[in-house]
Parts: sequence; C-alpha cells; structure tokens
Amino acid sequence: MTGRSKFEVLKTHSARLWWSLENNSPFISKPSSGMFTEVRLTPPGDARPLVGYYYKFVWEIIEGYFYPSKPPLPKRKTILLNKVPYPDYAEEVILDGQVVGHIFYDLKQRRFRFKPLYFLVEESVKNRHGYYAVVDLPRLSRGFTIKEDSILSSNLPASDRDEYIMLGTANGRYYGIGVRVRSNRIYTLKSWLAKPSSWLDKDPSMLEVVKFNEAALREKEEEAIRFIRSLKEKYNLPVFVSLSGGKDSLVTLHLAIKALGQENVTAIFNNTGLEFDETVEFARKVAEHYGVDFIEADAGDNFWRGLEIMGPPARDYRWCCKVTKFSVLARTLKSAFPGGAISLVGQRKYESSARAMSPRIWRNEWLPSIIAASPIQDWTALDIWLYIFLEKLPVNKLYYVGFDRLGCWLCPATELGEIEIAKKAKPELYRKWENYLKSYAEKHGLPSEWVDCGLWRWLQPPKDILKECPASYKDQRGAQYQVSKKEDKLEFILLARPTTKLVPEKLLNLTISSPTIKLKKVQVEDNKLVIEPERVLTPRDVETLERVFMRAYYCAGCLECASNCPVGAISIDEKNGGIKINNDACKQCSLCNLKCPIAEYTLKTRGQS
Repeated sequence: MTGRSKFEVLKTHSARLWWSLENNSPFISKPSSGMFTEVRLTPPGDARPLVGYYYKFVWEIIEGYFYPSKPPLPKRKTILLNKVPYPDYAEEVILDGQVVGHIFYDLKQRRFRFKPLYFLVEESVKNRHGYYAVVDLPRLSRGFTIKEDSILSSNLPASDRDEYIMLGTANGRYYGIGVRVRSNRIYTLKSWLAKPSSWLDKDPSMLEVVKFNEAALREKEEEAIRFIRSLKEKYNLPVFVSLSGGKDSLVTLHLAIKALGQENVTAIFNNTGLEFDETVEFARKVAEHYGVDFIEADAGDNFWRGLEIMGPPARDYRWCCKVTKFSVLARTLKSAFPGGAISLVGQRKYESSARAMSPRIWRNEWLPSIIAASPIQDWTALDIWLYIFLEKLPVNKLYYVGFDRLGCWLCPATELGEIEIAKKAKPELYRKWENYLKSYAEKHGLPSEWVDCGLWRWLQPPKDILKECPASYKDQRGAQYQVSKKEDKLEFILLARPTTKLVPEKLLNLTISSPTIKLKKVQVEDNKLVIEPERVLTPRDVETLERVFMRAYYCAGCLECASNCPVGAISIDEKNGGIKINNDACKQCSLCNLKCPIAEYTLKTRGQS
C-alpha cells in the first residue's frame, strides 16, 4: 500500500468501543451517563461476541493454559473477541471491559494457545495461578533476561513445554509476560505498570446487551435506510443485494427490504462451487424467507478445471476469483440487468485496509454498468451481531460452530487457525483438500512445510510466516510450457497436459490473425505450436502469442473471455468442449487474450506482464 502500511490505515480507521462499569456491558456508542471506560482494542477493533461452540472452544484453550487449576477469571455470558496481527490466526479476548489475553494458533507447535495479559496476569501472579514468577527486581523491561537468582517464587512450565510465564515484581509495581530460556532464565516479552482494575459484579445476557444498545442500533438502521433510498432516487436503477450467505450481506438484505420493499429488491448469490452446503442452502432459504427474487450465479466446476492447470490459488495468485466470481457474475448481471443496476454489498471498512480506504459508493471495474454501494460501511462486527439479535434474523449456523468468515472453504486468505477450526466441523472436505496439496507438493518437489504450515497460501510467503516455519523452495504455478526459438521459428511446447478438452484449432488461427502480427505459417501439433512470423517478433509480440497458446491448449472454459468480448462473439462449445467463436462477429481486438485468467496469472508467475 502506497504511503502507509496496512496497520497504519487500520489504526486510522479503528473502531471505538465503550464498556459500562455499572452494567458490565459493551456499548457501541459512548454512553451519555454513568460510569464507563473505553476499551483499548488493537486496530481495527472489529470486535464480535463469542457465541455457540466457539465459546466452549475458546474457554477450553484458556483452561488448558491454567490446568490443573481453574482460570482466575469469571466465566461471563458476554465475551468479545477482536482479531489482532500475528504470523497467523490470533484474537484478543475481552471480558469485563478488559483485554485479558490472546488466543492464537501456533504454527510451530500446530496447536491453539493462550497468552494471558494485563489484569489477568496481575490476578494470577498475586494468587499464584498458572505459570508465574515473582522476581526480586525494581522493574521489568521488554527484552530483559531474568536470571534464576532473581526469582523469589515461581511455577515454571517443564523445560520441554513452551508456555508463557506471567511475571510480577515483588514490589507489585510491574507485571509482564515472558518465556523460559536456558535453564530457569526467563526472557521478558512484554511489561507494563500495574494499574487499578477489578472484575465487575454483573453478568448480563446477550439479549440484555442488545437492549442497552437498541437506541444506537436504531440510529444506524435509520441512516442505512436513508442511504439506500437516496441511491435509488439518484440513479433510478434496479436494486440487488449480493447475498453471500454470511451475516453482513444478511443485514444488508434486511435493510434493503426495509428501505424499498421486497418487491423492489433482488438477491443474487454467487455460487463459486466452493461454498459450504450450509451456505448454499442458507442463501436460498433467506431469499425464500423474505420473498425476494433470487438469482444464483453458478460457477459449476470452473475452479476444479482451473486447478488442473494453475495449481492451488494463493493470496498473491488469485486466479480463482476470476474463474469462479468475476466472469460468472458478469455474465449473470449482463443478462439480468442489461441497463445497469445498483448492487448493495455487505462490505465494512473494519474488515481490511483495502476496505477501510474504499469509498461507500463505487463503480466495479469488472462490472462497469453496476453501481456498487455499502449501506453498512461504518458498522462493526459487534453492530452487525447485535442488530441480528435485535431483529431476530436467521443466521447461517456455521457461525455457531466456530466460523468467523464464510465464503470459499479453501480460500488462501483464510488463516491456518481458521482452517483448523473448520476442519473440526468439515473433516472430510478438508481431508480431500489436504490430500490434494500433499500430492501436488510431492509432484513438484515442495517441502512438507508447504502443506503443514499452509505455505501454499502464498507464492512468496511473508517473512513472519517463514520465521515460524523456515523452508526453502521454488514455487512456480500456472500453465506448464516451454518457449524456444529455432532459426526463424518460434515454438511453444506443452510440458504438462491437463485433462480438459482442447479448444478447436480454429481458435488458434483466428486469434493469431492479428493485424499487428503477420505470420507466414502456423503449425498445430499435439503438444506443440510452431509459428513462422513474417518479421522479427518483439517481446510484446511473443507475450501475445504465449497468451494465444495458453488459451488454446489450457482453456478451462471459465468464459472470462466471453464476458469481456465487446461484440459477444465467444461462447461455450457444447459439442466439442472449450469455447467457440463467431467468425463473422469477431473484430480481432485481442481483448480476449488480455482477459484470460490462465494466461494472465501464468505470465505473472513466469516474471512477465
């Protein structure tokens, strides 16, 4: 991100959260009276309530740290979680208006762990709970190593067990957290000055929390409804809601119907072929529940056909989005709304730095006739959940078994900890994917860490991930072919043939017949394309021909080319497989070559384009 880091952007756009000391309840807006404190959350501060199975799961992690004694903190009905930066998955645990620790997924140990913090550390050290050490030092400083002779009393983890040690000075002024190093020495990771704190008295239910926040929620609702109505009035276009099956798009649909009426709203669900069955079923049932028109943009098996050619998708290699989302949606929307439409999406600025910088209304570059807008751009996850409880909305049941985000179940943007949680609910599904990854790694000479640490999620994993899981390898994905020049000929040689059907040979001849590239001869062989140009080819010419070669030999039938063809000359060849071209309609603009995701992402991995 130009100018500012992602964290700086999120810090600027961080949400605020208040906590009533009298009611022991979170408040989404600053209370006008009473005793309260502002909770200092790590940006972006997108806290959400701990619900369902995940409540039990988180509590078991905390109990596991303190075992065999019980955790010295009350087990409240209302506990919040807030995602924080870590090498992989981690969340702050907020209880009684205080951050009491982090739960996180340890890449090295392949397990979930708990790191106690602040008041919980102070309580534990004072009452001798868990792993602790009271030290004879005037203060604690980050990065300082505490020697054994400075430890007055302690309960240290076994030398072979890597657990955090809660620290406190004998004078009670400083507390911290550390880890054991070399014999009984302790390395201080974090320290802070003691401050007055205590557990609160009351334990409100989530419904009581909703009641405390009802007025603020109604204000947000009214603003969103005004926003939707103003969009309709300004653009006078049909309105649809991009229904994902998740909580944010659910609230967006609910608000749209309140604003415009069910007869004026359409729900569109992009079934990527990688959705959980529960999500597909939920999206259909929600549309039926509200009585709105429902359109399902179905990508079928586009992903699996592309996977044979491209290998696993990655955060820096998202070919999957084009073949399962953009091309499918583009065709569906062109058909459903040929004159354009308003797309209401469940986007929130606290989800990512990119969304934090996004305007509330924008034109989608993939769908230029569509005006996209987010009525809930300024809502937090807590706002969403409290509104769901307030309005008694149906919720995708996957949230209650530990899922935080819903969408493609093998998305490379998913944290490894989230995948581990999902595996508990969907073991067969993830076993299938893991077996594929192991087979791919073995075939391409990739180390075990590529699968075990989830390194497949990047072409070039970030340094903090590689620090936890060191590995050295070359990861080149995409269509596998070789380019060579022999005398006045240019050869493209297929190295690995996918099982998909080939595009008819006429596609080669037609798409190469560009006014800018004159060819003497085109020879099509089973695994080779030989080209004799009339002139010396420039690097750009060679890239153009590479794109044509990949489109012909590696077509996955995603129809991204058809979606972008300005004259509608490209369609699926139902009889022979692949695609076909209307010769009379084609203008030889070569836009199809530029838009092919197989060519686009393969060239990126080969260091071109």
